[in-house]
Amino acid sequence: MIYTFIVISSIGLAFLVILYIIKKRNKKKLTEKEQQRNTAKLQLNSIRSQLNPHFLFNALSGIQNLMNKNEIDNANKYLAKFARLTRNVLDDKELISLAQEKTLLDDYLQMEQLRFGFTYEINHSENLDNIEIPSMLLQPFVENAVKHGISQKAADGKIMVAFIKQENDLVLTVTDNGNGFDTKKRHDGLGLQLSDSRIALLNSIYKENRFILAIQATAKGTKISLTLTDWL
Repeated sequence: MIYTFIVISSIGLAFLVILYIIKKRNKKKLTEKEQQRNTAKLQLNSIRSQLNPHFLFNALSGIQNLMNKNEIDNANKYLAKFARLTRNVLDDKELISLAQEKTLLDDYLQMEQLRFGFTYEINHSENLDNIEIPSMLLQPFVENAVKHGISQKAADGKIMVAFIKQENDLVLTVTDNGNGFDTKKRHDGLGLQLSDSRIALLNSIYKENRFILAIQATAKGTKISLTLTDWL
């Protein structure tokens, strides 16, 4: 009887020790994951803080360009758009709705339209306006489409932006009819380099989702697709 009690007690004690070790190990893993997540968020904020002045500097260059060409009326219109855009860009939100992202892109494209004369469209699937995404997610790609895609085409240039629902995925696309580029070469633009880093960090934070970037370029234009898997 005593022997049986000792055996059961020993087994019970061993079980408690193992349970304690497992809990401690799991707690350590959770702490490490939380630290990694916080570090990724800090790095993400750092990238966003670099994207904002990069974008603002390019916009100011646009105003200067119009004034140098003595297009005062267009420069004033550009400046009015720039003022609203600046308030939205400097509003340090991690996530914004697709409706807000559309407004940001609309303002930016209208500004650049005054300089280059291209046409553009922004289309989206139904019932997506309130879906939230990381702020200024598409802006660097749209900026690249303007600067390196259609800036030389004037009125013949066209940019199309789309927010598409594909089952549970959200697909964001930017298409231009520029001359394309070699997708195998490393991106020269700071905005695209920062965006690549940002997507890698977003993938380390949103473990249940994936941010998948695909670039297709030909002599007839470039299409950039960013898929947010299981986002809807």
